[in-house]
Amino acid sequence: MSKVQFLHGVPLLATCAASGAPQAHGRMTPQEASLEMTVSVDFTAAADERLARHEGGLFLGPLSVLARQKKTWSPVLLAGVLWRAATNVRTHREILRLLKLPALAELAQANPRFAFKYLTHNYLVREFTVAERAASFMHHYRRLHQLLPDGFLRQILMREMLLAEFREGDNRFSVTLGFSRTHDKEGELSLNLEVDGEMVFILSFTIVPGWVAKSKAADVLLITRIQGVKGCYRQISAATKTLFDVAPAALLLAALQGAGEAFGIGEMAAICGTSQNSWCEECAHGFKTAYDDFFEELGVQKNEANLYLSAIPLEEKPLTLIKQGHKLRTREKREFKRKITNQVCDLLRERSLFGSESTQSTELRHAANSLQDLNPAPELLRR
Repeated sequence: MSKVQFLHGVPLLATCAASGAPQAHGRMTPQEASLEMTVSVDFTAAADERLARHEGGLFLGPLSVLARQKKTWSPVLLAGVLWRAATNVRTHREILRLLKLPALAELAQANPRFAFKYLTHNYLVREFTVAERAASFMHHYRRLHQLLPDGFLRQILMREMLLAEFREGDNRFSVTLGFSRTHDKEGELSLNLEVDGEMVFILSFTIVPGWVAKSKAADVLLITRIQGVKGCYRQISAATKTLFDVAPAALLLAALQGAGEAFGIGEMAAICGTSQNSWCEECAHGFKTAYDDFFEELGVQKNEANLYLSAIPLEEKPLTLIKQGHKLRTREKREFKRKITNQVCDLLRERSLFGSESTQSTELRHAANSLQDLNPAPELLRR
C-alpha cells in the first residue's frame, strides 16, 4: 500500500525571486535562470477591468498565504505553480470564476492551495497533462454544483456526510463521504470507512469528463486512491470480519457505485498502481496489489488511457464460476454490497433531488442510523 503521509509539494523547475533568492545579472546559464523568476499576471486585456482586478486578487492573495507556509510550500514549488499559472492564464481565470460559487468560495478561503493544486505535479494521475488536470478539477466542481443543493454541497465539502452505520457489540462501523482534506491531490472526494469514529480506510475519487479517461461517457468517476491507514490493521480486520468478510476496498467501491447511480453516472475508472500519486519503486508490489490486482480480480481490464474502465454497476462473475462450497458466502457478500449500493444511492438521490432542506437532514441522519435491513443479521456475522 502507499504511504499514509505524503509530501504536499514536489520539486519543480524554478525558485521564485520574490522569496529572497538572489537575482542574477547579465547573461545566465539555464541553471542560473531557473533560480530567478518573477511572474506578473496581466489582466488588463480583460473586457471588464474591475473583474480582472478582482480575479488578480483571488490569484495573488492565496499565493501570498502559501508563500508563508514554508513547511508545505517551498519557493521551488511556488515558482512552478506560478509558471504554470502564467502559461495557462485563461484556464486559471476560468477556475477563479468557478470558485466564486458560495460553497467553493468558502472552501477556497479555508484552503489557500485549493485553487492551485491542479498546477502541481502528480495531481490525480501522474501522467496527466496540465490541461487534463484542469479539466478534471473544473468538471468535478461544475457537476457537483449542478447536482447538489448549495447547503448539501457545503456539508460535503466542509464537514462529512454519514452514509451508513453498523454496530456489533461495542464497535461502530461507519461509511462517510466528504472532501479529501489531508491528501487532496489524490482525489477531490473521499469515501471513508471509520471504526469507532477513527478513519481506517479511504477511497478517493473525482468526477472527470469522459474524454480524460478515453471514454465516450459525459462523466466518469475516477478512482485515484485506495488505501488503508497505517497502524489500523486491527480495526480493518474487525470491520472485514463483521461485515460479511467484505474487504474495505470492496465495501467502499459498492458505496461509490451507489453515488454513481444517484448522480446518473454510468462509468467508473481507476488508476493502475504506477499512476498513483505516491508510487515509488520500493513499494511497487504494494501498489500493484492495491490497484492492478484488485481490479483485474474483479474482471476489469485497462483501456488505452492505462485506466481500469468499467460500467456502473460492475458486472459480477457468474455464480457458476464460483467454487463449490463458496457460493452461499458469495451470495451473502454480494447481497450485502448490493444493499450498501442501494442505500447510498437512495440517500444521495433524495438529498440532491427531493425533499426540503429542513427535513432532509433529519431524514438522512435517521436513515443512516437505523439501517435495520442493512445491518448484518447476528446469525450471519463471523465471530
